[in-house]
Amino acid sequence: MVEIKKNIDVIIPCYNVEEIIEDCIKSLLNQSLSKNEYNCYFINDCSKDSTGTILDKYKNIENISIIHHKENQGLATSRNNGIKAGNSKMIAFLDGDMVVKKNWLESFLTYFNENVVAVMGDNTAPQNIYLNPVEKYYFGNLRGARKYKDGENIPFQYMLFGNAMLKRAILQECGYFDESMKKYGGEDTDLSVRIWDVYPKSFVFSKNSDSVHYHRRNLSEFCNSMYTYGKYNLPLLIKKHPHYKKKFATDWIFSFKGRLIFSSPLKILINLIIKIYPFQILIRYIVADAVIRGARSSEMFG
Repeated sequence: MVEIKKNIDVIIPCYNVEEIIEDCIKSLLNQSLSKNEYNCYFINDCSKDSTGTILDKYKNIENISIIHHKENQGLATSRNNGIKAGNSKMIAFLDGDMVVKKNWLESFLTYFNENVVAVMGDNTAPQNIYLNPVEKYYFGNLRGARKYKDGENIPFQYMLFGNAMLKRAILQECGYFDESMKKYGGEDTDLSVRIWDVYPKSFVFSKNSDSVHYHRRNLSEFCNSMYTYGKYNLPLLIKKHPHYKKKFATDWIFSFKGRLIFSSPLKILINLIIKIYPFQILIRYIVADAVIRGARSSEMFG
């Protein structure tokens, strides 16, 4: 393994996370690394709750910096502003509604070598709480990188940055997050594609660098978010990266098979079945349908 200096900037975008942000801060202050080995940049994206007030309680701690946006600018801009505020060789990302264990940062570093430029950590559900069907799907083994083993290479479409670490030099070479993607979803995939085009097969999945994700959601809320992604940022991804359009499942949007499988009668039937048997594969269908409906309504496809 190539030795990497333990010099890390941790970027934490925050929006309306008053219920968990203090636990997030405390978990980052309790890392196994010494405080002079990493800096934390909390970006308050014009939260409407008391998130900003809570963050300011920690502004005088030596390795914590607080950035307040005067207006909501979105996840991509929030992360970019945190990146620009630091200068460390390694950059870690964590969402403000997540809590990590003591060796979170240190565990990430063990996966890097000359062939690995970014590592994505797993997200787990809080213990001892009831998970509704969509949360079971969100944290289940059918979704994303959880199909892969610890330390295994993952494809670009599964490389997300809500809990991740990468080399700063990669961003300097491939560019930062696309700030034109203001709506939900897609900014991670866009960056992952740009990195993948230069450094293919350089992403790794870490089960050891996991976070506890406290964001609660029901099926309706999740589908609304995925509909927004399908309508706005999925078309942008396809426009920017047409050579990967099949990876973005575009053949399901307007094709005959897509019209047949994602049809109103079948969706009505599955929604009825889900109320009795909320299987993950059925939840996955409903979520995919939301993305496709959003894409079909997009002006970019009109």
